[in-house]
Amino acid sequence: MSNISISLPDELLTYVNQKAPNPSALIESLLKQWRKQQENQALAEACKLIDELDLGWDEEWQAQAITDWEASR
Repeated sequence: MSNISISLPDELLTYVNQKAPNPSALIESLLKQWRKQQENQALAEACKLIDELDLGWDEEWQAQAITDWEASR
């Protein structure tokens, strides 16, 4: 695994150090959550574009696709 360094304002660093027993793990977790959010947003945008193509998918198929997607999360 690679290492990176980040710079934080002193007040934010103090806050993180007071609130988190392991600041590095907190930052890693926040970055993973952000990445997942970005992936979900990209997926939602792709689905919207597909919907705009009006490929003739019926509501039952869409409901099943959503159910499958939610189960895979």
